[in-house]
Amino acid sequence: MKKTFKETGISDKLISALKNQGITEPTEVQEAAVPVILSGKNAIVRAETGSGKTLAYLLPVFMKTDTALRSAQTIILTPTHELAVQVYRQACLLAENSGLDVRSALVIGDAGLARQLEKLKEKPQIIVGSAGRIYDLIGKRKIPAHTVKTIVVDEADRMLDKMNADMVRAIVKTTLKDSRQMIFLSASMNRDAVEIARELCTEPPVFCMAEEKLPSSISHYCIVAELRDKINIIRKIVHGEKAKKTIVFINNPENIEVTVEKLRYHSLKAVGLYGGTRRDERRKAINEMISGKAEILVASDLVSRGLDIPEVTHIINLDIPEEPTTYLHRAGRTGRSGKAGKVISIATAGEKRYVNKCARALGIKVEYVRMREGKMIPDTGLPKGRPLKKEPSPAVKANRKNKSDFKK
Repeated sequence: MKKTFKETGISDKLISALKNQGITEPTEVQEAAVPVILSGKNAIVRAETGSGKTLAYLLPVFMKTDTALRSAQTIILTPTHELAVQVYRQACLLAENSGLDVRSALVIGDAGLARQLEKLKEKPQIIVGSAGRIYDLIGKRKIPAHTVKTIVVDEADRMLDKMNADMVRAIVKTTLKDSRQMIFLSASMNRDAVEIARELCTEPPVFCMAEEKLPSSISHYCIVAELRDKINIIRKIVHGEKAKKTIVFINNPENIEVTVEKLRYHSLKAVGLYGGTRRDERRKAINEMISGKAEILVASDLVSRGLDIPEVTHIINLDIPEEPTTYLHRAGRTGRSGKAGKVISIATAGEKRYVNKCARALGIKVEYVRMREGKMIPDTGLPKGRPLKKEPSPAVKANRKNKSDFKK
């Protein structure tokens, strides 16, 4: 039987705050993870995208925060600035709606350091941000690591990969070994990430591992096309599907600007977002998508982690991801909180094998379709635009044979 927030151990003030956001009952991951985190145990949490992982750790973090102690008590590490901003805003919203004096600070690179230092002077209990900037400020004694009791590693498989794991280790080592709690969350946790997570825990972690899958509310399609036709097919999809908010994923960030220009040439309101974009441009692109000024966001996989743009109805893979985990995180940008969504991969004949590989690994059904008169219809495998060749009748066959014999 499904638990209530009260039964998971959440306070009345936080329950009231959640109601103000239209949230009345816990999701599966919240129901499983909140009591474990509240108990102070280390946790490795895996759950499908859009299932409420952020609140799964923020709610118990709020419960465990000592509001009388004006010092850093929780550090939340994220792989992208966009995710850090989303977590920070959710923390601020919880504090505002609950009336709890829990203060948060956003600490990320490529942002005004002076402003962040001013925020830290307010002695926030929760620090949200990028590992590099947080480690730097710990080293400068702007963040008191000795008072930190909880470290949350969001999108843990990304944060514990070869590029980021050492920085996470360095931050963990600055905190007190005997009193810290480690929490790791992601939609996918590979074996290497789990091993590193275990290594960082002084006590064995509790596993809250849902099946690595995509919500059933998401439908999956593939359109086979020549490379030169892909942009035009996006135009047909957006118009035919009346897609108001679409994210187009490509593999190479260097191609984003060119792709945006091609889409704009077809009178589509497109914006781009990738790792090298300036922070103000990234924020502008996201805000235009959220407000509806833009209908297409072209992005690389950097932003597929944790990015939450409300009401995204379509994901289009302009380039096909070679790994199922990448497909999983891309697809997770739609169909959130039980809403319907569509993932459409536009593949060349050679790229079909990657689509099929992802489908097998994730246990999803991909329907092969083509665009016709603004609609997606099943692709029967026949050459486009060519009618089925009918078998000639016996009379016609006899007539053809007589003409052939006459010529001889």
